[in-house]
Amino acid sequence: MGLIRKLKLANFRNYREREFLFSGKRVVFTGPNGSGKTNLLESICFLSILRSFRTGAIREIIRFGERGFELSGRLNRGAFEEELRVVQSASGGRETFIDGNRIRRSSEFIREFRAVVFVPEDRNIAGGSSSFRRRFFDMMISTLDSGYLIALSNYQRALVQRNRALKLRNRADLVAAFEPELALHAPLIAARRRLYAGLVEQEVNRLLKPGSGLEFRINYRFDYPEESDECLALLARNREREMVRNCTISGPQLDEFDFLLNGRLLRHYGSTGQIRIVSLLLRLAEFNLVRRSARERVAVLADDVTGELDEYNREQFFETVSGADQQFFTFTSMPDSAFFRDAEEIRAGSMDS
Repeated sequence: MGLIRKLKLANFRNYREREFLFSGKRVVFTGPNGSGKTNLLESICFLSILRSFRTGAIREIIRFGERGFELSGRLNRGAFEEELRVVQSASGGRETFIDGNRIRRSSEFIREFRAVVFVPEDRNIAGGSSSFRRRFFDMMISTLDSGYLIALSNYQRALVQRNRALKLRNRADLVAAFEPELALHAPLIAARRRLYAGLVEQEVNRLLKPGSGLEFRINYRFDYPEESDECLALLARNREREMVRNCTISGPQLDEFDFLLNGRLLRHYGSTGQIRIVSLLLRLAEFNLVRRSARERVAVLADDVTGELDEYNREQFFETVSGADQQFFTFTSMPDSAFFRDAEEIRAGSMDS
């Protein structure tokens, strides 16, 4: 029996209203491109962590012309079942429920199950800009550490407000009002990022093909003090200059994670194949950390990511993710592989558009 038994979507992406029932541990969503397969993975991820792995803009997730969306999922808990429900408005307001009971704190809702996502765009983690690497670590750490999620959310909210204030004339007092919140959370964010960068580095090296002669390293860089009072002093020193530039010029929003393969910066000197494989191994490292560390059950969401892998890495991928409590895959048609012999096929598509 799988982790998620039922999934219901209303006004989510291309789905006006659709319900899916799952009976097994391994589920394959099939259908042509554009039919909504990835949207189903996205909805499961949102039920897990209240975030999309594709966008930070809620309006992009809502079906065109609607004012919000609703998701619900029935989870198998062994001796009983539990229903999760999310009601999200375009304005940003959100209500969450467990078995019909309103959950006030997001940190309490996201403890129900964990989701690890594999998508083709993951190659940007190793080969793209710094924002992709920050997002990778932020999503992973938030999955494992609710305190990090709270600190990051509070920091980002204060950052947006301070940046707005920086654009106002002669309002240094308003700018300063948001600085204690930034200084409070920045050191915690840096400490957690450094910790998990080390854990991911160890895990990727363990996953690298034996005898490949490859060594992976992560160099985490940040430009602010590790003590809150020193962070506050830095913000005060930078305030006048930042009011001219209209933006905050230091903080976690600018952190960088340099990935090095045999001492060379991967995004500059790595081959396309190396970038692709390391990106996959980063996700597998995340999965292993989540599976070992989280008390909650774990779901894998894999969006057609095995097509370009060689046989060794494809088999390693399947073997690793088979340890999840439930696995969801997307393909245009059912794959011809022994791994999927007993998988449940679900046809994607809104059926109402």
